[in-house]
Amino acid sequence: ITLGGLQPYTEYTARVHCGAAKHFWRWSEWSEARTIRTKEATPSGKLDIWREITPVLGGRNVTLFWKQTPSFRANGRSISYEVTWEKLEDGSKPESISFSSVYNSTRISIDNHCYRISIMTKNNVNYSLPSILIIPRATGNTRNIVSTEELKEEQVNGTDDGIFISWEPRHIYDSYIIDWCNFPMLQPCDLQWKRFGPNTSSTLINSAAFVPGVRYNFHIYGSVANRASLLEKKTGYLRELPPLLDPNVDKVELTSNAVTLSWDSYRTNESQSGFVRGYHVYVSPIHKDCSLKGSKKHVLPDDSVLCKYTIENPEEKRYTVKNLLSNTKYKLVVKAYTGGGETPIVNFIYIDTPLNSNMLYLLVLLVIVPSLVAAICRWKMKWVKECCCPVIPSPNKSKVLSFKEFKIGSEKVLKISDCIPDMLAVDNKAEAQKL
Repeated sequence: ITLGGLQPYTEYTARVHCGAAKHFWRWSEWSEARTIRTKEATPSGKLDIWREITPVLGGRNVTLFWKQTPSFRANGRSISYEVTWEKLEDGSKPESISFSSVYNSTRISIDNHCYRISIMTKNNVNYSLPSILIIPRATGNTRNIVSTEELKEEQVNGTDDGIFISWEPRHIYDSYIIDWCNFPMLQPCDLQWKRFGPNTSSTLINSAAFVPGVRYNFHIYGSVANRASLLEKKTGYLRELPPLLDPNVDKVELTSNAVTLSWDSYRTNESQSGFVRGYHVYVSPIHKDCSLKGSKKHVLPDDSVLCKYTIENPEEKRYTVKNLLSNTKYKLVVKAYTGGGETPIVNFIYIDTPLNSNMLYLLVLLVIVPSLVAAICRWKMKWVKECCCPVIPSPNKSKVLSFKEFKIGSEKVLKISDCIPDMLAVDNKAEAQKL
């Protein structure tokens, strides 16, 4: 018997047993098993290949990656990979290099012209079909964005199972590619990629390397005729964590009723363990609870109450707290918050608001000026007394009554001869004439 449909260069085990011609239910014992291996054949299927382009002086470095697809079969004892690249514009001679099966990437240097790159698998029989990439002419954009407009990174959300990515499908592309780094902070970053058919517009990217608090950047490409163009950028976390560091307040401006805080050097980029959504400013008088107008109450674990202000713009790095009391000690702290929350409140900034100048003027008017006037009055008491409260002469002490006594009845009578008048007035009234 000839067995067909076997895989090339594959080991099989066969055995036989016989049945009686007349009594079909009677069978012999199985023969001893015999192991055979089919012959080698040309590798079947293509490699899945991708690239990363880095501009350098006078050209570009292209890092090529390849991996075997589920349908790929080596069909031989040993395989190797052959990478070939050629310039398409002037018909120059192709260059090639071979690698053993332990390699899955290499880097080549090309100029700014258009190149065709192919990668094939080779065994003892022949080469596989080539996997081809076209590297377009350099246009100053290393990722070959189809639009000259800079693409904005869109934030995406992670789940327990991975990071969900969606994109807007375009009918002109025959496939889509998403690439990302499993370890964004390391070099090399372990670039990964997945291919999708033309009717796919979303996927869940998962990897055992994904960890909470690390930002992963995804690039979505559309491919047609082996030419890939960057369509969209996504960035997200498997799970956001609170910020690693608090903002460093490097400038404090004080008035009697307000304080302005600045933290200009705080970074909101991929070094953070979550997307910085904004800031919280907490303030309270020392050893007292806070109840400032326009704030929300925030209760600490020790049951003390802080006033909480929220800044929802992560690019805003300056805030003024108003309605403070003058000549008062306050404690403040600025916290950044992400989708994972914020770190516990531990360290405060301490300030003393200056005395209100209007209150100072009022104090001068109500206290200092009257005190000064009182001091002057006390110093010039005799003069003030003579000006404000002159002494009224006592008639009994007057010289007018120090004349020789002449009485008419019980009253003293002043003789004209005993008095030297300063002025003499004559009254013509009848009473005066009578006297």
